[in-house]
Amino acid sequence: MKNNYLILFLFVLLILNCSCPTPDITPAFLIVSAEDFTVDVSDYNDTHDQNYGAKELDAIKQHKFSDVLVSLNGKELGYWRLPCTIPLLPDYSGRNNIKVIPCVRTVNMTETTLQYSFLTKDPTLPGYGFEQFFERMEKEGEYRFSDIRLKYLNSVDFPILETFSQSTDFKPRNPDTFPASIEIVPDEELGKDIGRIELKDSAIFFDIVSSYVPLLGKGERQFWEISYKSINGQMITHLDFENSITMDTHDMVGLPSTKGVWKKVYIDISNTVMQASYIAPQVSTCLRITGTRDTASMPSYYYFENIKLITAPY
Repeated sequence: MKNNYLILFLFVLLILNCSCPTPDITPAFLIVSAEDFTVDVSDYNDTHDQNYGAKELDAIKQHKFSDVLVSLNGKELGYWRLPCTIPLLPDYSGRNNIKVIPCVRTVNMTETTLQYSFLTKDPTLPGYGFEQFFERMEKEGEYRFSDIRLKYLNSVDFPILETFSQSTDFKPRNPDTFPASIEIVPDEELGKDIGRIELKDSAIFFDIVSSYVPLLGKGERQFWEISYKSINGQMITHLDFENSITMDTHDMVGLPSTKGVWKKVYIDISNTVMQASYIAPQVSTCLRITGTRDTASMPSYYYFENIKLITAPY
């Protein structure tokens, strides 16, 4: 009798299993690369009441977007490293809303992926933010955004924008102790002037600072952005504070030798500035970079294409 019940149970289970349709999970694909994003600065001077020249405008539009945050019909699909092909399960019978937000990897205590929140989509283009709508997507179809033209928020400011055009604001902090300074030299690879520090002979260390600028401690996001390369030398970045009661200087991150390859780094300094301005609403801050030779027997070279400090309210 028990065997009959077992056979009957297995028979019912088989019928139920056969009657349940297998869900179709055939995806469509979204293809995204860093080249899909263009930062348009053609009217930056007008919208931000500035008078930047061509070299400054070229510097502020340069970015190295490393990731994107992707959403489909309001549901986040997470961060994806660029370039990427992202599988989607859209509504194949209707309209789909896809949103991609460019992100950068900040090099603070740990590498962190953050939305680059200083940009918005060109308001003259259709859609909101970084969204686009796709009608009746096809299974296994491949989809790309049209040109994602971005502009800076009107609230964005660059308190420091160093492009090494003929001169530089960065000076040795103590020229008597560490006199090595930035000289302006032409760069054939980039086709423009850049800043260079050379350490050789008895010079084994440099210590340079910008001028002090006032920064708000609360309600503002601040990034320090550096395009650089180095040979046989490493650097450390610092923030120095002129009127803070909580700290005088704060070591940020180390920048190892790039072996002659250009790199761009993003450093989120928002929390550090907020801690330094614990009492006062703002604090006077300068950017400081120190460097040392890897070996005493070989000279070290440090090159800077641009150094930027960007701010905007949250």
